[in-house]
Amino acid sequence: MAPQAKSNPFEILVALERRCIEAAAGLPQQQEIRRPWTGIGFRVANQYLVAAVGDVNEILYIPQVTYIPGTKSWVKGMANVRGNLMPILDLQDYLGTTPAQINRQSRILIVNHIDLWAGLLVDEVYGLKHFFDDERMSGKITAARQLAPYLTSGFRQNDTAWFVFSMKVLTQTPEFLRVAV
Repeated sequence: MAPQAKSNPFEILVALERRCIEAAAGLPQQQEIRRPWTGIGFRVANQYLVAAVGDVNEILYIPQVTYIPGTKSWVKGMANVRGNLMPILDLQDYLGTTPAQINRQSRILIVNHIDLWAGLLVDEVYGLKHFFDDERMSGKITAARQLAPYLTSGFRQNDTAWFVFSMKVLTQTPEFLRVAV
């Protein structure tokens, strides 16, 4: 295709612009960016729970625990974690069900809120869980009565209900802070 001779620079620029527009690729389609809500998934009895990532400082295997006399049944004892004494508390027992059965899947979730540093014994930890807004449960959250005060919302993923458990609410509950019998 031989270039046509144009008599003035304006006509040349108009022709160049027209060819550029014809050859230009279209803009990419705008895609919706789905930002996930991320938490630490864990199980207590038969309830699947998730805590905000910032609410859990660390996940540990079960350390050696020393029993403390004169405490409630859900206080399993004290453990030495890297030179610091930490109370180990059975979350399942605290919530009013049977004490947790410690096995290979059992873990300790370490929480540290406002001068309270504690390890919560849970049945199993699933690691990071990612949820999207379209998976959020709408309406009133219905779960076990003992869990209700600590739940803020929930998600449904692959036919499994995951309830958002607030470690902050737990660590500020007066009953949780009273460990002596």
